[in-house]
Amino acid sequence: MSKIKVKNFGPIQNGFEDNDGFIDISKITVFIGNQGSGKSSISKLISTLSWLEKTLYRGEIKENYVTSYNRFVKEYCNYQNLANYFTPATEIDFIGDVYDMKFRDGKLTLFAKNTKDYKVPKIMYVPAERNFLSAVENPDKLKGLPKSLSTFWEEMQKALSQLSGSIKLPIGDVKFEYDKANKIPRIVGNSYRLRLSEASSGFQSFVPLYLVSHNLATSIEKERDTSKSQVSTETQRKLQDEIAKIVSNDKLSSELREAALKLLSSKYRNDTFLNIVEEIEQNLFPSSQMSVLFTLLEYANLHAGNGLILTTHSPYIINYLSLSIQAGHLHSRIIKSNNVDKEELLKRLNLIVPLKSSIDGPVVTVYQLEDDGTIAKLPDYDGLPSDQNYLNIFLEKGNNLFDSLLEIEQELI
Repeated sequence: MSKIKVKNFGPIQNGFEDNDGFIDISKITVFIGNQGSGKSSISKLISTLSWLEKTLYRGEIKENYVTSYNRFVKEYCNYQNLANYFTPATEIDFIGDVYDMKFRDGKLTLFAKNTKDYKVPKIMYVPAERNFLSAVENPDKLKGLPKSLSTFWEEMQKALSQLSGSIKLPIGDVKFEYDKANKIPRIVGNSYRLRLSEASSGFQSFVPLYLVSHNLATSIEKERDTSKSQVSTETQRKLQDEIAKIVSNDKLSSELREAALKLLSSKYRNDTFLNIVEEIEQNLFPSSQMSVLFTLLEYANLHAGNGLILTTHSPYIINYLSLSIQAGHLHSRIIKSNNVDKEELLKRLNLIVPLKSSIDGPVVTVYQLEDDGTIAKLPDYDGLPSDQNYLNIFLEKGNNLFDSLLEIEQELI
């Protein structure tokens, strides 16, 4: 389990005040809080540091390249538009599987570890602006497209190119199909057939998230199950030698070097999938939010090393997460029980929460980012996230305000 400590970084000031300031990056990690409280900031930072760890491990970049000339801030963090979040007082600590990283006084220091069982992750950051890719045709031709959105677009194109026929979407009685000849994505219902750009905002937000997450999760699983995809020690050594030649070639421009490394790194096998999703609930009805969450949890469950990081403003997401945890608890009890009709109970349980989406409470951590720049871990009760969270409190506040209005109405009678 990786950990991260952040202070004086954008809206995050004092950071997490327990556990020596370190946030555990659990299998399922959720960040809730007001807009501008730092949910996306810390998620993007985790994405950047995790990607750096993987890239350093593979030898695609050298340690002194990352630590020199403030490249960590100007190049790598700027990829996620985080460069302006740094101040002279910024403190960042990352404890990874093969690298520890420390940022102090404007400098990054790296500490390599001797770890042989590192599971190389495919890291995907799903930005909140993803619906833009559905609403605009050929967004890759637009100037000024954020780099993270451009990367996501590339992954979406890969998913579309590998799509065969239509697929049923997990929300609504709807299918998705892609006309490869004319490059037209469509939503197909019982009585309509629309271009994705003509569909509702919910579908425009959800479809890119679903296509990319589904393609990456299932393709990595297929790679793992196919013996011929295994990268041998000799093959890995040859790849690393090729990488070293590219990195040390001063005649290559930075653009050509990046393109060559990107092509070469695609030959490596990814062992796990780290899916980082901004605003999972974006433009979705509550029941659709549940379906989307259950789908992403299913992908996280495909492998023990897979991870899911979410940011959300939705109280429904926390409640549905509690359903998955409780379902996981009941699933375990049913399997162990000797005095029940297991098959019947599992059938009933699956109708409420798909068994593939049920999870264990200990693998879930919810963090609440406060407006004062602090981070708190949401308490749990028997593994279930507390109802006394930022999102539910505001629902309660709305009810209390309505009670106050009723009191005024009573005085008018």
